[in-house]
Amino acid sequence: MNKITYLDGMRLHRALVAGINNVISNQEYLNKINVFPVPDGDTGTNMAFTLTSILDSTQKKVYPRVDDMLAHIADAALDGARGNSGVILAQFFQGLSDGSAGVDKMNPESLSKAIQFGAEYAREALAEPKEGTILTVLTDFSNRLIELINNQTHDFEHLLEQGIEEAEKSLENTPNLLAVLKKAGVVDAGAKGFVDLLHGIFNFIKNGDIKGFKADIETQRITVDMKKNEITFENSEFRFCTECLINGENIEHKKIRESLQESGDSLVIAGSKKKTKVHIHVNEPAEVFKICSDFGKITGEKADDMWQQQEDAQGHKSQGVAIVTDSGADIPDDIDLDIHTVPVRYNFGDIGYVDKLSQTPEEFYQELATNPKHPQTSQPTPGDFRRQYQYLQTHYDSIISIHIPHELSGTYQSALNASKRLEKVEINIVDGLSASVGLGLIVMEAARLAQAGKTYDEISTALPEIISQSNVYLVLKDLSYIVKGGRLPGWVKKVADFFHIRPVLSTKENGSMGASGIVRGTSNLPEKTSKFILDKMDADKSYNISIGHCNTLADGEKLMELIQQGHNGINSIYLMNIGCALGVHAGPGSLAVGIQSV
Repeated sequence: MNKITYLDGMRLHRALVAGINNVISNQEYLNKINVFPVPDGDTGTNMAFTLTSILDSTQKKVYPRVDDMLAHIADAALDGARGNSGVILAQFFQGLSDGSAGVDKMNPESLSKAIQFGAEYAREALAEPKEGTILTVLTDFSNRLIELINNQTHDFEHLLEQGIEEAEKSLENTPNLLAVLKKAGVVDAGAKGFVDLLHGIFNFIKNGDIKGFKADIETQRITVDMKKNEITFENSEFRFCTECLINGENIEHKKIRESLQESGDSLVIAGSKKKTKVHIHVNEPAEVFKICSDFGKITGEKADDMWQQQEDAQGHKSQGVAIVTDSGADIPDDIDLDIHTVPVRYNFGDIGYVDKLSQTPEEFYQELATNPKHPQTSQPTPGDFRRQYQYLQTHYDSIISIHIPHELSGTYQSALNASKRLEKVEINIVDGLSASVGLGLIVMEAARLAQAGKTYDEISTALPEIISQSNVYLVLKDLSYIVKGGRLPGWVKKVADFFHIRPVLSTKENGSMGASGIVRGTSNLPEKTSKFILDKMDADKSYNISIGHCNTLADGEKLMELIQQGHNGINSIYLMNIGCALGVHAGPGSLAVGIQSV
């Protein structure tokens, strides 16, 4: 075996891959001990996702020089950074990169210097650094390395062994520095993840054979009994863990911090003057995105519901089957059914948005009506789904993911691709064959079954019938929007306008959308729509009804009233604003109705 006496780009990459795989294999444990800054049980998932971004980015490109390799690693980590610990870790890699500038091959001295930069960068990224976290362990580890170098320790193996011993001591001391950790009887999850990373790297430095190294180290899921640490914590003041990436020139982190520090807490700003990741806990994600857009072009917006995650992590809801959908399903905001939603994205020109988070429905439809650039929608990426699934598999036994039809969107395929990368978890990716309020009814019924304690097999078996009993109908007021979106030829609009008719669209058996009837004229649209819908309903059956409106609340309320008056078997009825997934094509003033026989 060849003992490692220096680190070039290739050796650094291989050592880091070993460390990353060690973190990934322990992510469930990290999720279960996650109580700070919010006990939402996702630290392991976020760290694993951040580090997996490095694996994915460096799989085909490894630089021979260590400084070039670290620059590439830092950039990949920043792009993929998720969560408080993930963004801190990305900033640590940025410090490693800047601290190794000009270094071709790394010796113990240059490694210690780079790690010192990394620890300092990580601390500077936080508006309010807290001791007893990953920051403390980073600092203690770095200080120990510098002390060893000053005492003439010039051997990689001995240097890291002694440094990791110090990191372990620092980790074990975290409960003494943070009361919330002592209360739960755990160490800090982010700090534990960093120590796991160090152990994987050290094992490679000590035992790794350069020629015999395999990059696809097999990972394993770890079962952890954390029942002794199940303590109830109150929800945080702020609901959404909000993040975005800013690309620009001469981005000033200080000014971003000044602009955001009153908006929420857990503010972390990482990256460089050209690419910056922002992480903050807030109640209004849209305001964060607006502020950040003043500093450059923003991408990668996300906002995780920490209140829902905290319920999952503390086991307050069903821990059997997790129900997942995308924001193409329109579901009432006040429904408490433990549904996990992965958002669709859309953009007006160069400005991107996250469905139902970046803009209010009123703002969306106002811009839709006034912006000359018609928006384009894009399905969630496999990475969006993978991060959601990785988190859920820690807290649930199985997952059922129900989505808008593959005939209408690539969302179903993205979810399917993401599911193929999961191991040892039952997951069923279902084509909902419906959209908007129709898909919402399907997802809500699946969630009710999960909440009632039905098994994965029972819900999967029931879904085909639930889907077949659910229909959605869309009445368009202005055909301009569906023509702009490319879903209807312009000549059809001309014919419809000439004859003063409007098509009623519905999803077919294969999930594609087509005309299922017409209404005449656009005046009194609620009355005409209710007549069409009531004709579709059997007088002897009961129904769940979901009504969606495109920023026309009065029409929606009138339609709701007319349907309730026209049928005696209404089991439940909901009213909501339609999201962007259908709204970009429907346009302001349109109405949609989902009906589900029960």
